[in-house]
Amino acid sequence: MTSQHRPEATLPRGAGAFGGVSLGAAMGARRLAGRGVVLTTILALALAFAGGLIERRVTTAGAVDRSLAATFRLVVPLFCFALAARACDRAKLRDAAWPLARYGASRRDVALGIGVALVLASAVSGALLAIVAVASAQSAAAPPFARDVFTSGWIGALVGAAYAGWFAFGATFLERGRGRLVPLVLDFLFGSGAGLFAALLPRAHGRGLLGGEGPLGLSQPQSSVALLLMAMLLPVVAALRCRE
Repeated sequence: MTSQHRPEATLPRGAGAFGGVSLGAAMGARRLAGRGVVLTTILALALAFAGGLIERRVTTAGAVDRSLAATFRLVVPLFCFALAARACDRAKLRDAAWPLARYGASRRDVALGIGVALVLASAVSGALLAIVAVASAQSAAAPPFARDVFTSGWIGALVGAAYAGWFAFGATFLERGRGRLVPLVLDFLFGSGAGLFAALLPRAHGRGLLGGEGPLGLSQPQSSVALLLMAMLLPVVAALRCRE
């Protein structure tokens, strides 16, 4: 392999942590741009769209709320989980960073870059899924349509990013990163609650932002901050666990 094709040749001298994070993010983005992810994305969007159509045909009253609830309860977490598995190349996060770390980049920095790519992709995906759920359940001629699309979009982005943070952290545990299953299972089992444990999980905060009961009686701004912290801090903790 000639030097111009080696991954470390793309890392500028003195770039340090920023260079490693940039390379990791680029590698994560390439993994997330694969055909398998494209097909999974189409399936997830189709499920969100079909769910909205079904709810609207049952009755238009509350169709948007029911469509969003179903999308946030099932489609968003499962799709973000699939993205996490692909970003980590179905391996432990530490091992997912090795293709670049073996050429001298910091494993910690590369892992953080992968986490950043995953969080951004999950945020965009969460927003798109929420918007599709609204658009399929409500007529575009309805007066609050634009407001509902905007509101559900940013909530979906926050929830998706928070799931990504948890899955990146979970991917640092167990063989082949199967620890990412743990937050998914816990979210399904306890995320519908309103206690302290539910407050640690994205589902409960997403429910509160959509107008339901939030965990611990937290306000919507407080739930937004909680989701943002999950999205920002958990990938950093995950990267620290990958340090040499």
